Amino acid sequence: MDNCNPILAPLEEKLKLTKDGSGELMNSTDFKGLVGYIRYLTATRPDIMYAVGLVSRFMKSPRQSHLQDAKRILKYVKGTTSMGIFYSVSEDPKLVGFTDSDWVGDTEGRKSTSGYVFQLGTGFFSWSSENQQVVALSTTEAEYIAARNCATQAVWLRMMLKSLFQEKTTPTTIVCDNKSTI
Repeated sequence: MDNCNPILAPLEEKLKLTKDGSGELMNSTDFKGLVGYIRYLTATRPDIMYAVGLVSRFMKSPRQSHLQDAKRILKYVKGTTSMGIFYSVSEDPKLVGFTDSDWVGDTEGRKSTSGYVFQLGTGFFSWSSENQQVVALSTTEAEYIAARNCATQAVWLRMMLKSLFQEKTTPTTIVCDNKSTI
């Protein structure tokens, strides 16, 4: 992948991966190794977390198309090596959560994907992207479930910061892009 052409997005727009995929079954050990390497990058590259989580779902029996999607993430990383999280010191860093979901992102189970990320000061330090436990009947419901998961994490993070003598006295802002959910 050293000589690959860099690209500007880790996934194709509106990509829906399925377990059947296309192409032949491939060696799952090799695929797991590749996904493991890419997962390591997510510590400083949350921009690839969703894409990595998506290809991680197929480690049991990966197809050639799943390998191509994993390689696409590497092409994106190659083109964006100057990007990443920069952590700096600040006097009173604010805790802010951002949440979103996609309605029926899993076309097989009809479940939506929830995601959130938390920023403390200048850096992002806690994030999650996972299938929701229930089938949401609308985009509003999917976004509400995602916001609830984010709020639960915010409460836990505030307790953790308090135990580290970094108690937050101001409210934690949670940013959501769905007017009905807000």
